[in-house]
Amino acid sequence: MPLWEHYQQCLVTTDPAELNILIEKVEQVTLAEVEPPSWMKRWGQHVMSQPVRTAVDPQALGVACTIRAAAVMMEAEQLVEAQALYRRVLARYSSRDWAYYVDQAKEALAALQGSASAVVALRPDPARSR
Repeated sequence: MPLWEHYQQCLVTTDPAELNILIEKVEQVTLAEVEPPSWMKRWGQHVMSQPVRTAVDPQALGVACTIRAAAVMMEAEQLVEAQALYRRVLARYSSRDWAYYVDQAKEALAALQGSASAVVALRPDPARSR
């Protein structure tokens, strides 16, 4: 249940520091695995650790929270932080299962890079103004 509560908090908070903490908490769940009982380990290489089973997909919550946090950062004009979060989505969720979120991250990064180029183009050249 704490996983769902963290995700629900991610949907409502606008505090960048809290969003980063929530992303970490949600992503930690995705890394957890359950060790098989000791009696099963005797079967050798045929027995592997299994991911924690939950009613919701922790990775889906993690990527959705990361996308939302990046959007909040963009609105707060924290563009470097937003870019880092969108790149995090591309790095951590690169499989086809997450294509919807990866496409969102790519589009947002392209928009961020386009806006950064426009800002740079409008800056006056100090050497020319003399």
